[in-house]
Formats: sequence, structure tokens, C-alpha cells
Amino acid sequence: MEERKWEDLEFDCLVNVLGRVGMESLLLDVPFVCKSWYEASLNPSCWKHLVFPQDLHTNWDVEDVTLIDKFEAYYEIRTCSEDAFIKFVVGRSHGSCTDLSLPSDCSKEVLNYIADECPALISLSLPADRILSSEYSLLILPTVIGKWEHLENLWLESSDCLGGTDGFEESSDNTARMQKPCTFRCTRLQRFYLW
Repeated sequence: MEERKWEDLEFDCLVNVLGRVGMESLLLDVPFVCKSWYEASLNPSCWKHLVFPQDLHTNWDVEDVTLIDKFEAYYEIRTCSEDAFIKFVVGRSHGSCTDLSLPSDCSKEVLNYIADECPALISLSLPADRILSSEYSLLILPTVIGKWEHLENLWLESSDCLGGTDGFEESSDNTARMQKPCTFRCTRLQRFYLW
């Protein structure tokens, strides 16, 4: 019986598998296995589901190395801002990203970029603390949300909600102000969560 090799796996099957391994592995492991895996990792279908860690500066191991530190080292980049990192990863999807969870320190610039570059979004998770804390953000979200024609689920993740009712009540006022314009601009929106 002939032994089969992973690098000889049919391209579509390999893309399907790699689309399930997660963003960190797609960035830091898969491209360095072999040429066929590298080529498959460039396929936009691998980048449909993107879950960023809530804090891009969280240490991922005992050596105090963050995800961005690892990214810079693997790709021999001198410095990489959080915005540039998020844009790079989202850009790999070439508009096919359907599920996206952004880190807590995502900027308005990144939100605008995602509105333009991710028209196929179905589910989006945003950092509520950041979005709800700025009047500009309260204005920008209802504006950009109209670009996601397929958006069905919008989650606003708030650490205030976990801390007690005071933060939740304050966030609820802002959420209520934002929910109606978001629902009006995005006709497929079925779920609007604050957690």
C-alpha cells in the first residue's frame, strides 16, 4: 500500500482543511510546511472566518511574545502596527470573509477598511467598549453597516457588562440609540447582541 503525503492532498480539500485551523496557524505555521500548503494558505477561502484575539498585545507563551511579535519575526518585518496587522489579515480574504471578530483596540480606520473590503460579512463581533465610548463611533457604525448587505449577526462585546449593572445600563442607552439605525440600514440583521 502506497503511503499518501499531506502535501499531495487535492488542492480544494487542502483549502477546506486549512480554512478550519485558525488565523494564528494560517499566518505562522501553515505557510512554512511546504510549497503546496503555502499556496493553499493564500486561497481566500482559508480566510473566511477570522477571530482576532481580544488583545493583540496579549502574551501567547511564557517567553512574553505577542501574536504581532511572532508575525514580525516570521515575516521579518521591522514593526507592524495593529491597524496594519488587522488590514493584512483581513486583506487575505479578498472580500470573502463571512465571520469576523475584531480585537478590543480596533480603530475607526480599520472599521472603515472592513466595511469596504468585506462585503460578504454575515457575522461581525465588535468591541463595544470602544464603539460605544465615542460619539464618532456611534455615528460611523450605522453608516458602515449598510455596506454589509448579508450581515445577519452583530455582536458588541463589552467588558462593562461583565463588571456589573452600572456599565450595562450606560451601554444599553448607547446600544438602543444605535440598534434602530443599524437595523434600518441592514435589512438582513436578525441578531443584535450586547454582551
